[in-house]
Amino acid sequence: MIKGSNRMSNLIPTADNKHPLLKMEKDERKKFVMQSILLTVTMTVVLYIFPSYYGLEKLTTNSSYFLLDLFSFKPRVYTYEDNLNALGIVDKFLYALYDPSRATYPAISIDIGNTRRMNYLIVRACTGMQAGALLLGLIWSTPAETQDRIRASYVMLIALFVGNVARIAAMIAMTTIMVGDFKINYEDAWYLAHDVMGRPLGFFGTIGFTMLIEKRNVRILDTIQAWMDFLMNTKPKVEN
Repeated sequence: MIKGSNRMSNLIPTADNKHPLLKMEKDERKKFVMQSILLTVTMTVVLYIFPSYYGLEKLTTNSSYFLLDLFSFKPRVYTYEDNLNALGIVDKFLYALYDPSRATYPAISIDIGNTRRMNYLIVRACTGMQAGALLLGLIWSTPAETQDRIRASYVMLIALFVGNVARIAAMIAMTTIMVGDFKINYEDAWYLAHDVMGRPLGFFGTIGFTMLIEKRNVRILDTIQAWMDFLMNTKPKVEN
């Protein structure tokens, strides 16, 4: 998949052939699909599961704190420590890779009035790197010039970080407003902010990140379309 590869250079889009992935014949398409899916899945798993994201969790927490403080929510940043025995099997495995004695999370708390405090732990899933790892896998399994893939990678990661911080701050702010001003109980308020409002924001954010990648000449949508064509046994496209 790298620049200059005899096997894949013919699949890099050009001015005369903008969508070569959509024109592959059956055997060529099967080979590409198998290789690209394997690379995408491997990169996604390795990039999301194995690194310690505590530094990114802390940066995300501090950046979310900055936005909340900017809008006068008066947040407080602290460190939450949990015993590994209280975690599920997967989390135990992950934290055992980095620190076998404890699980540590950066966190934000906000007081409502003088009697109630709401705490928000910023964990691995809050970093947005599920989508980030998947998009990186797609970028590097899609035939493109190396410099375009590098550019697409860092632009996507920067946009992902900024968008994710804004999403987290917005969810915490909405929960605080619903609990404090509308007297909705915390569980329902968090469900509305995180699931009902937050997940659609994440969905449309992923569409935006995909557009940023496509604008940098890395046609990940063509890779996905090639996978679908293979699975559905669709005939190759003949037009650009």
